[in-house]
Amino acid sequence: MRRILAAVLLISLLAWAGAYWAQPPAQLNIWTARDQLILLTGLSAYALMTLIMLLAVRPMWLEARLDGLDQMYRLHKWSGILATALAAAHYLIKIGKPVLLAMFDPVAKTPRAAALLDAFRGSAKDIGEWAVWILVALVLLTLWRRFPYHIWRQVHRISAVIFLVVAFHGVVLTPAGWWAQPAGWLVAACTAIGGVCALMALTGNIGRGRRYKGQVLAINHLSNDILSLTCRVEGNWHHRAGQFAFLTADRREGAHPFTVSGADDGTGRVEFSIKALGDYTRRLQKSLVVGQPVTIEGPYGCFDFQRGDGRPQIWVAAGIGVTPFISWMESLQAQPDSAPVATLYYCARNADDAPFAERLEALCARVPNITLRVRYSDTQRPLTAADLVAEHKPGSPWPSVWFCGPMGFADALKDGLHRRGMPVRELFHQEAFQMR
Repeated sequence: MRRILAAVLLISLLAWAGAYWAQPPAQLNIWTARDQLILLTGLSAYALMTLIMLLAVRPMWLEARLDGLDQMYRLHKWSGILATALAAAHYLIKIGKPVLLAMFDPVAKTPRAAALLDAFRGSAKDIGEWAVWILVALVLLTLWRRFPYHIWRQVHRISAVIFLVVAFHGVVLTPAGWWAQPAGWLVAACTAIGGVCALMALTGNIGRGRRYKGQVLAINHLSNDILSLTCRVEGNWHHRAGQFAFLTADRREGAHPFTVSGADDGTGRVEFSIKALGDYTRRLQKSLVVGQPVTIEGPYGCFDFQRGDGRPQIWVAAGIGVTPFISWMESLQAQPDSAPVATLYYCARNADDAPFAERLEALCARVPNITLRVRYSDTQRPLTAADLVAEHKPGSPWPSVWFCGPMGFADALKDGLHRRGMPVRELFHQEAFQMR
């Protein structure tokens, strides 16, 4: 993620530097420096906003390269934060002229070259100012976790409109001399790519080619807050063990991601295990009924233990994060010898909070390479990094760790493993999906 953000910023910097080198200002002073900072921050923010729009349409070719849709959404979030910060800096530098006038003498401005869209400059400046304020508000609402998701989802949809507004602002105010240089080509490419993605979002075409009609076949309440949902999907549905899909049971609420908790048996049956973790998932516990039509979009995700390099593996399933591991185990039933040597930790508070323990025991019994260890935090201390590496011998290859569960738990394990010398960036794999 950091490399991609750095690459986008570097491309913007090089494009701006090329334009500066080709047409340097007649004199260098605080005012020309201000003008160049306005251009640099604006170009960088625009490039990042284009990345945001591209990630928002969930292209399949990009998912594999970024190691899964969960990582794409994480990059989407941080791109939005960084783009908004740069856009705010762009605006603050622009309106900060009175502050500079109090400290520096003004100088005569160099005449600006006429451009084709000069008639729209006033409008472009005005709507650009409003776009910055709206972007800041959107980021704050996204970071405010208590803001209701179903309202945030509707508000967030105006991001595509904001991009089109910013595109108008950027194209109109781009210096005329840039269009024959890489800086102008970057603006043109961002406008084309981001504009197409924004129109896809506004017309509801994101993920359309991967949507399937379905129907609820069975509902089984595994505990007070966990239900197992089985759906029949129309069409040529196939998924790999460990992938997830977007489930829409209420058009007003929209699609939510859930891991598919069973292997693909070729019949179009898809099973989800859903825990009441928020308002929507709590309502699902009571609102779903057998025979209800649903829409399923997917599959997505690259959480696949088969990507391992032959070293031993450690699987950590915390709470409802057990679902991809159930899929993995079911996919291994027909060929148990193909399983890696792995230890599966199923972590829960107590037996009542571990409705999948018996199912895992039955599945692991038929796959000798997998050792199951059920761990209850009420009677045992929580799982730690020390527990994971207790059997690791100095000098031997580190095992790879595959984790699905709460982010705080993952961060604690990664920190502990890193302090013990494990290269967690390469060997710690997790499903880190968050919609906001």
